[in-house]
Amino acid sequence: MSSGFHQILPNLYQLPVGGTSVFVIVEDTITVVDAGWRTSGRRVVEFVQRLGRAPQEISLIVSTHYHADHIGGMAHVKARTGGRVAVHEAEVPYVQGHPGARMPNPFQNTVVGLLMTPLLAVMQPRPFAVDLQLHDGDRLSPLGGMEIVHTPGHTPGSISLYFPQHGLLIAGDALEYKGGWLDRRRQLGLPSGMVSSDMAQARESVLKLAKLDLEVLCFSHFPPIQGGAGPSLSRFAESLA
Repeated sequence: MSSGFHQILPNLYQLPVGGTSVFVIVEDTITVVDAGWRTSGRRVVEFVQRLGRAPQEISLIVSTHYHADHIGGMAHVKARTGGRVAVHEAEVPYVQGHPGARMPNPFQNTVVGLLMTPLLAVMQPRPFAVDLQLHDGDRLSPLGGMEIVHTPGHTPGSISLYFPQHGLLIAGDALEYKGGWLDRRRQLGLPSGMVSSDMAQARESVLKLAKLDLEVLCFSHFPPIQGGAGPSLSRFAESLA
């Protein structure tokens, strides 16, 4: 990490915010992937300004999934910048606050979920309007082409973002990469079963991602693999077979 952020490519930054990450793609316009906690939106905007760019240059804000540590700051970023928000179709009713579409408790253990309910209420993201509903295989323009890969399991509408020209994957929470930042013995893993809706789907999503041609692999809660990511992911997928 350098000065509170990590530069993965010349125009791709990973910005840590309270144990999770926001990814910022800086081109003629700016794409933001996730927005951290409810209190993180201001920091995302300030980071763009640190880069010498105007907040209004944020044209696209993409959600990898609807957990509070990923979409909490999205309402602020959208309101501050006017950027279009893109969300997988399965999660649109929840992030927009539709009647009858109450945000699910992420904790799979009933007792833990009940104990965490008061804290979850405090961290509940503010609803925001979705401008673009995403589907598996959709292609958008950032970094020469961004492909939407539906990777359910952590949540029903979890997505990963694949950039073929760079052999780059932003996996969101579809994968873990556990260990300290300086620990070379890090290991790939499935998302935490404690906060994942369907571990069988999560496994199938990893097998799907392993078919991609990768060099760089980014995670929301861990440092990236910046070389040889494809073989590493393939070996992990083989261990799940």
